[in-house]
Amino acid sequence: MKNQKEKKPKPGSVMRLLWRNHPWLTFFTLICGVISGVASIAVVSVINQAIHNDGDRMQALYWFVGLSAIALILRNGAALFPAYASMRIMTRLRIALCRKILATPLEEVDRRGPPNVLTMLTNDIPQLNTTLIVMPTVLVEATVFLFGIAYLAYLSWVVLALTVSLMVLGVGLYLFFFASGVRSTNRVRDEFTAFNEYTHALVFGLKELKLNGIRRRWFGRSAIEASSTRVARYNFVERLWYTAADNVGQFTLSLLIGCLLFAAPLVSTVDPKVMTASVLAVLYIMGPLSLLVGAMPVLAAGRVACTRLAEFGFAINDPHPEPVAVETPKVHLLEHKKTWDSIELKGVRMHYQDQHAGSGFSLGPIDLTVQAGELIYIVGGNGCGKSTLAKVLCGLYIPQSGEVLLDGLVITDESRSDYRDLFSAVFSDFHLFNRLIGPDEEEGNPDLASKYLETLGLADKIKIEGLGYSTLKALSYGQQKRLALVCAYMEDRPVYVLDEWAADQDPPFKKFFYEELLPDLKRRGKTVLIITHDDQYFQLADRIIKLADGHIVSDINCAIRDKRA
Repeated sequence: MKNQKEKKPKPGSVMRLLWRNHPWLTFFTLICGVISGVASIAVVSVINQAIHNDGDRMQALYWFVGLSAIALILRNGAALFPAYASMRIMTRLRIALCRKILATPLEEVDRRGPPNVLTMLTNDIPQLNTTLIVMPTVLVEATVFLFGIAYLAYLSWVVLALTVSLMVLGVGLYLFFFASGVRSTNRVRDEFTAFNEYTHALVFGLKELKLNGIRRRWFGRSAIEASSTRVARYNFVERLWYTAADNVGQFTLSLLIGCLLFAAPLVSTVDPKVMTASVLAVLYIMGPLSLLVGAMPVLAAGRVACTRLAEFGFAINDPHPEPVAVETPKVHLLEHKKTWDSIELKGVRMHYQDQHAGSGFSLGPIDLTVQAGELIYIVGGNGCGKSTLAKVLCGLYIPQSGEVLLDGLVITDESRSDYRDLFSAVFSDFHLFNRLIGPDEEEGNPDLASKYLETLGLADKIKIEGLGYSTLKALSYGQQKRLALVCAYMEDRPVYVLDEWAADQDPPFKKFFYEELLPDLKRRGKTVLIITHDDQYFQLADRIIKLADGHIVSDINCAIRDKRA
């Protein structure tokens, strides 16, 4: 079992991807490559005959022009036609990767970190597109090269043996340098992910950097400059290895021409006509060979991209059908649970392990029951597991052990998405989408949204424009939180989860939130779970659940407590 977990997923094949999506186009590319290869080598034969025949050369000229035109047209056709296929395939893969990210458990995305996930979209998919565009050219040039070798075999076995021997030597040296280049490509990709993390910090931590010169100088020197230098250095080393591999090709060519002209006659008598044709053929096939050598770094980078995507669980050779607009039923699998009674957590455990720091955090075992209509405060110190518990309750985090039940029904992978539809949440790291979303329909009610903006004191800052808001940026962080609550109100779900929502509100509005907004939600039959540190309002809760080190240390029913008092 352990070996299976440690076994790395196999990267997909770009060639198989092209064939599976467009088999006829791939077949056409191969046929064009074959014909182009035959025509190209035939041009070499025509040139050789024109050199050694002193008669009428007009017929040779016709053959030269015709064959050259055929070779050029088919070679370009084979290279250009797949570009359209590549566009469609990449669009499908890009959409499929976004869907994969949406379907990936949130804890897995959090573990990898946003920079790693973004690198797949901004670097790996574009690199895969470049590789896919290069593949037809590789096929055509490889075909021309193989026919050139066959033509050398037709001319002379001595010439063929000499050519193949030196090419084997050259390929061996090339593979040595190329393998070192591939290792450098992996390091470039890893360092680019780290650089993405620093640029993320640069954009979102700009205020803190501007305010503190020491932090700014440290960040500029130890983060941006150091990471940029490493990316440049690894890129240089990568290019150094690949350049050395390219030079092996040039060295092999020079050695091969020298051996054909000076060593081959010592081994066997070679007709001058055959010698000329052999040299011309070698010179000709070195063009395709150079293109093949030049394409190797692109193919290697594509392989690295495929590997990183596979490590995320995204195999490029899996079927990724084009998105089709289908009408989805409005009735959810758990539609009848919109009037639910209880949510239970039974023996729920979660564990995190930081691969870099070596530290971890464990939540649980948690046994908890939430009744419909309750106003629950979740309290505790920083890092005790409050937000993790909220994400488990929402179905965002899947418990590693234990069960989540809705009215005694265990939440499974099939019902989890509909279970999540019971919740509206505003987490501390919330994101605002500029779109009005209603409870049952895709489009929200603009009049209702305007009413909520007025209630939350945002009417003078934001207007409803069409099905969106006039602005999302010209707001303070506290006002953005209010707008996030407006969005939650518009969704009108049975359960509200608010993660330290009032922490950034001014005292009058904080009082309004606890004493007016929350009781109003409760009167409307909503269940509200509040993560808070505002102990001055604890008396307004129905229950107070306190966490410490990932465990529930107290669960106080305030109604029972008040009766006892």
